[in-house]
Amino acid sequence: MKVNDLEDKIMSAWSTADDIDTFLYRYLDSPAEPLSEDDISNTLIGIKTLHDQRCQKLWDAFEKVLANNVPPDHPGIDSNGIRLDVRKSDEQRRLDSMALEAPRSG
Repeated sequence: MKVNDLEDKIMSAWSTADDIDTFLYRYLDSPAEPLSEDDISNTLIGIKTLHDQRCQKLWDAFEKVLANNVPPDHPGIDSNGIRLDVRKSDEQRRLDSMALEAPRSG
């Protein structure tokens, strides 16, 4: 799975807003008979449960992307979008964290 494959999962998570809009139409505007307290509670619990499941599905897909450590589509850029030619060596990062300079050669 690639990072771009997450788009569908993200969009799906936003469909919870559509579910709430549908419920609000039924509760406030529909000419059908009024909903009972049980109907309201069950509907809201169902929407919450579906939202939790959508978010879990999105999280699972995100973890797959991280586990696969998908290489970037653009040469010279790592999976975090950082240009490889400007990345510092491990030694330089350690020195930077200690506010030290690398020894000069020559």
